[in-house]
Amino acid sequence: MADLTGRRFSVARAHPLGLSAVTTPVDPATSTSVTVLVVSHDGSRWLETVLDAVAAQTHRPDGVLAVDTGSTDGCVDLLHRRLGNDGFVTAPAHVSYGAAVARGLEALPQPGPGEDAWIWLLHDDSAPAPDALEQLLAKAADQPSVDVLGPKLREWPSLRRLLEVGVTISGTGRRETGLERGEYDQGQHDRQRDVLAVNTAGMLVRRSVLEELGFDERLPMFGNDLDFGWRAARAGHRTLVVPDAVVFHVEAAHRGVRRTDLTGRHFHRNERQAALYTLLANTSGRWLPFLWVRLLLGSLVRALGFLLVRSPGEARDELSALVRVYSRPFRILSARRQRRRTATVGHADVKHLLAPPWLPYRHGLDFLSDLAAALTSQATDMSAARRARVRSAEASETGPVPAEAQNLPEDTGFVARLLRSPFAGVLLVTVVLSFVAGRDLLGGGALAGGALLPAPDGAGDWWRLYLESGHAIGTGSAAPTAPYVLPLAMLGSLFLGHAGLVVDLLFLLAVPLSLVGAYRLARLLTDSPAAALWAATSYALLPVLTGAVQEGRLGTVVGTIVLPWLVHAASFLAPWYSADRRWRASWRTALWLAVLTAFVPLAIVIALPLAVLAFAGARRSRPESTGGWLPVVVPLLVSLVLLLPWTALTWVHQGPQSWLFEAGLPSPRITEPLTPLTALFARPGGSAPWWLGVGVVVAAVFSLARPDTRRQVLRCWWVLVVALLVVVPLAAVSHHLERSVQPQPLWLGFPLVVVQGAAICAATLAATGITSRLSRSSFGWRQPVGAVVVVVALLAPVAGLVWWGIAGTDGPLTRREANPVPTYMTDTAATDPARGVLVVQGRRGEGFAHLLLRGPGLRTGDDTVIPRVEEQAELTDLVERLVSAPEPEDVDELGRLGIGSIYAPAPADIRLAGNLDSLSGVTPGSAVRPGSRAWLVDAGDAATAPATPSSSYRPWLLAVQGLAILVVVVLAAPSRQASR
Repeated sequence: MADLTGRRFSVARAHPLGLSAVTTPVDPATSTSVTVLVVSHDGSRWLETVLDAVAAQTHRPDGVLAVDTGSTDGCVDLLHRRLGNDGFVTAPAHVSYGAAVARGLEALPQPGPGEDAWIWLLHDDSAPAPDALEQLLAKAADQPSVDVLGPKLREWPSLRRLLEVGVTISGTGRRETGLERGEYDQGQHDRQRDVLAVNTAGMLVRRSVLEELGFDERLPMFGNDLDFGWRAARAGHRTLVVPDAVVFHVEAAHRGVRRTDLTGRHFHRNERQAALYTLLANTSGRWLPFLWVRLLLGSLVRALGFLLVRSPGEARDELSALVRVYSRPFRILSARRQRRRTATVGHADVKHLLAPPWLPYRHGLDFLSDLAAALTSQATDMSAARRARVRSAEASETGPVPAEAQNLPEDTGFVARLLRSPFAGVLLVTVVLSFVAGRDLLGGGALAGGALLPAPDGAGDWWRLYLESGHAIGTGSAAPTAPYVLPLAMLGSLFLGHAGLVVDLLFLLAVPLSLVGAYRLARLLTDSPAAALWAATSYALLPVLTGAVQEGRLGTVVGTIVLPWLVHAASFLAPWYSADRRWRASWRTALWLAVLTAFVPLAIVIALPLAVLAFAGARRSRPESTGGWLPVVVPLLVSLVLLLPWTALTWVHQGPQSWLFEAGLPSPRITEPLTPLTALFARPGGSAPWWLGVGVVVAAVFSLARPDTRRQVLRCWWVLVVALLVVVPLAAVSHHLERSVQPQPLWLGFPLVVVQGAAICAATLAATGITSRLSRSSFGWRQPVGAVVVVVALLAPVAGLVWWGIAGTDGPLTRREANPVPTYMTDTAATDPARGVLVVQGRRGEGFAHLLLRGPGLRTGDDTVIPRVEEQAELTDLVERLVSAPEPEDVDELGRLGIGSIYAPAPADIRLAGNLDSLSGVTPGSAVRPGSRAWLVDAGDAATAPATPSSSYRPWLLAVQGLAILVVVVLAAPSRQASR
């Protein structure tokens, strides 16, 4: 072992990091001296190697001094053995890094006259390459104006990964190295340049500069290099990074490999606290107020981001660091005064050394992309593993492969994969055909008709509708807003407030959107891309979906899009997955089930028996552990909480029948009774022929014939049977709508989507490997029967695609003017609550429906808050009198109910028109459309604005819902691995 107390090294030795070096004597006539200053604390596991690396330097340092800060792991004994009594000094464990360096400088002898003294700082976990010091001194001699130099840092013990090649700081306090995560050193950053700072692990600094500036003792451990480099730059000193010099660094404190009195367990808090302090202490006074606010808001956003990726500890540290810095403003002011004393150049002169202002936003985009990649990785890794097994089996069957062919890199670029992917081609075709099929839905006006109401003017209208406790519709309503308004409002906000665009895209792109989710689920079920593509296309082109688009069935359209994502999340509830994955799957299932139930409440009725079956299976497989069955139960219960306030208040206002109706108007004119034929082939409405569903039914029935996949197929059949058991009794139910005369059957489109989806999953499971299985068996009846089934199954999506493109969206859904009532009436009603518009529609003998508007008319979401008939009994009686035999006092009654005008859409009933024309106080108004009639009401002093009832519970329930959504989103997010 070399003795570092000597002045010369004269032998060659092996470097402990696998390198080699030959020592070179120093010219005695030189006026440059270098002293190595090592700060150690409980680093005995690395310190021996560090001292060996110093001993192996090709340029021998003139002295070595170590400062030990209260080590308890044998560091002091090691230093005594290697450096002797005079080679080290000690300090208490609580001493900061800057104070330890200052203690070492005090112990060193003063340099002689004219001596160019340098200090080479090393950590007890940083081992320099043999020529590191030589390279640093060579650059110092070549550029005398440089006062601080730093090496290239590489990871120890990997030795190849880059850590830093100079460092700077961003406006948000992030330490910026300009490197990619895990980037290997291939010389790509070997360019010497001026930088803001270099790491103290390997920093070579003139002793005069170090004594002049020193390290800020308010920074106990982290951030010393950045703060020192910033102050050095303001003091007119240059800092240069020398990539030819290499130091290997463990980063023990940063990575949490060791804990000290200065770091404790909260490494992130201390790092963040140092970053905030450094920025606030060194930034220009002009930008300080802006930076103060930016860091405050940014820290709150960062804390929220950590919560979203399930890192509550780091979120707590983020807030703790913020409080610790911001609660001591005088400490910041004192630090700024000290920096002004040493500054000789302005802030503008060092601005180029800081990170560019756009860099934090790029990091934000990187974070979002990483999060999205993590959210979609669950199916990818399983599918990749299955494909690897398939390729392995194929390779074993086809014989040996040349070694050079095995080593060829696979082109996995996005463009290459896109061009090779059949799914991408099918998706592109469906997107193009979506606009071809929806050619009649393109143009001006609002998308409406059938069960769909026009979208509001902006997403703000949806937010207002969802958050308000009372609704100025009819005579006033405190009914809870339908839960589907919340996701619509969120989507509308993402589209910059364009509510109509959200509805347009959901209907025009319903098929490709369903295709994406279905393909992702299918790839989880099968290794065969062809089978997955058939499953996704068959699902996206179900007659029930195209019929729902034609009839404006918002609930069924969104339900069909969401269902595959729900099933995909629920697939990971199986007991063979890890507990962490199962619980994340449980929370994600709860989220998707809540979204689905918001649009189709009947979905939770189907989910209940399925959850009972899954619960029974989990209890049977792991009866002793709640971890086996509890994740199965949680989604059902949590989804009800996520749907507050609707789940709590709908029982009082709309009654239990509200769970049978999906998003949109239950229009009596377009809902047909469900027959066995339409139920079997999933065609409850629309113009699609019933035979388009034959292929799916045939494939599902024959999926039971394959014995090796029958167990998995039977699980799909259980779902199919449960959905049918819901459909059959509800098909016989008729419901009398409040604004229609005749009772109508229930729309059961979504349960049929579940039936067909389960059938497709069963066929997909049975189709995996069917070709090779049939080819291996002797020829018999299986081959021709299998061929017929495959042909019939394949014809279903092909025929559906052709029919859909030709037939288009032939139905009640169309483009039209959003407001059928004369604009002057609705504008008056919107500004004056006492001038509402009473819309009376119908004919004698068929019945009349009425609606009282206090704005531009009904919009998407308003249908669920219209007051019930019994809540508007007074208005209903008044309409009956107006239709039959109105009296003069009825005009005053109109005024007391806040009615300023009456409108009868075409064709207006003749007797109603005659009654109102002859009624005193009611004068004819202007009706734009032919066949319609309008009247203005002059009630005089009787005109009043009715009070809008409200619910006192709704604000509290909204708070509970908001908190529940935040918690579930955090729990559903991917687990974040610490980067230390």
